[in-house]
Amino acid sequence: MAIGERGEGGGKGRGGRTRPAGARRGGGAVTRTALSPQARWERLVMRRPGLALPRLQRLIAREDEPPFQALLGAFFILERWGRGPELQAELERALARALQHRLLEEAAELSEALGRMHYQRGDYVQACNAWSQTLELADDETRWACLARIGLAHLCFALGDWARGGRVLDQAELHYPQLGDDPYMRSKIALNRAVSLRATQGPQAALPRLDEARADARAVGHRDYEAEAMWHHARCARDSGALDHALALALQAEDLSRRSRYRWLQAQTLLLVSELRRGAEAVAAAQQALALGEAIQSRSLQAAAHGRLGQLMAEQEQLGPSWYHQQQRQRLEATLGQTELPARLEQLARFDTDPHGAEGLLLALGRSSAVVASIAEVEAQWQQARPRLMEALALTGLELRWTPGGLAGGRIERNDRSSQLLTLRDASGGAVGALVLERATGAVWSRADRSRAERLAGWLQRLIAQLPLPGATAAAIETVDPAEQARALVATLERLSGETDAAVQAAGLPQALALARRLAARLG
Repeated sequence: MAIGERGEGGGKGRGGRTRPAGARRGGGAVTRTALSPQARWERLVMRRPGLALPRLQRLIAREDEPPFQALLGAFFILERWGRGPELQAELERALARALQHRLLEEAAELSEALGRMHYQRGDYVQACNAWSQTLELADDETRWACLARIGLAHLCFALGDWARGGRVLDQAELHYPQLGDDPYMRSKIALNRAVSLRATQGPQAALPRLDEARADARAVGHRDYEAEAMWHHARCARDSGALDHALALALQAEDLSRRSRYRWLQAQTLLLVSELRRGAEAVAAAQQALALGEAIQSRSLQAAAHGRLGQLMAEQEQLGPSWYHQQQRQRLEATLGQTELPARLEQLARFDTDPHGAEGLLLALGRSSAVVASIAEVEAQWQQARPRLMEALALTGLELRWTPGGLAGGRIERNDRSSQLLTLRDASGGAVGALVLERATGAVWSRADRSRAERLAGWLQRLIAQLPLPGATAAAIETVDPAEQARALVATLERLSGETDAAVQAAGLPQALALARRLAARLG
């Protein structure tokens, strides 16, 4: 879900499988294999909303307490059509009912949906409160927590804090273990990544993510996201100076969003078309965008359309209409509460649990495709990443300890309040070493800190799993090529040389390093 876009609610059925909003419990993610009745219903809600909505509305109308999933399915459809507020009262009553009966999963889902509705209308404080409530109700690894974090990233982006929004988006991606099997969520995250990259690194950096988003949207049958990816492509083309190509893409995105009845995006594409055209055609596109903004009650869209119309009227020397549209734009922007932005950014700071960018670094390491064939090559990868990890994880010490003889008693003593020690295992499950993370004595390790330590250990174990196993791992370590051992010794001594104080240096560390280098050269 990109900035201002309204996305689907989803859920987690029994067995940890995900379901889109409107799906019955027990339904799995849509696949290309034979579909169950529940999966067919999910696909109907996603691809044929006009058929699904009347059924859902009949179900809601005949129940004093409508089923949560019926409400959410209807909201998902109406939200795409710009009519989500029609169900606001019903959703708020359902949320109160879920909280009263301690149905926390359902309450988290309802709160996340209300957050999207508030965000669309420009009520950022209410959106922030709703998504905050979702995170309080949902477990970190659930789809709801992922959606709420994406929403909070939207708020950061909307308020101009791109760095913090990127870190919150990192957390959304890292905490959701089923992302690999969920093309809808992958498409949503890729769209947001593209928006951030375009704003911070330029249009070319965003294009690969837009291609990824479009492919995942096609896989799940979500034409809305296909259209949105096309709109972002058009904006990138405009930024690159390819104005004819940008207009062609914008018109395609407008056509697809209109056929999908995705009115928020249709209004955005019309504003872009107005920007790329001149004269009467530009005015007509901006007027259509204004009408759509009014229909879906989006003050931010209305303000943008009035601003464009004011600019066009001024270019045509129609000063009266220009003044009117500029006044309307200023009035609408004032209702968005722009003077509260500093306070809102401070409110969002509590969700930025990763100020040093550790999540992004761990995500990059997890995506790396490094190939290793020896302990020395694992050490080389480790030494390359170690300085950045020390800084990002705010550590005073970080060590990879190999244990050729195995760990005493088969276990490592864990964890006082100043260090974390995690066992590292090879492909056969045998313990081969430990990852040691240290902070100042008395430092407290939060849940997020421990999770990052475990992800770092997971990256190392994926490297170690590539190593051959000639019998026991200990024997493999002992029989490693002497030249490789010498190179690993040089790498260790070089690291120590950069970290130790003058007294240790005077004790002969430089001489040891020189000898190790000569040995490595001789064994070459």
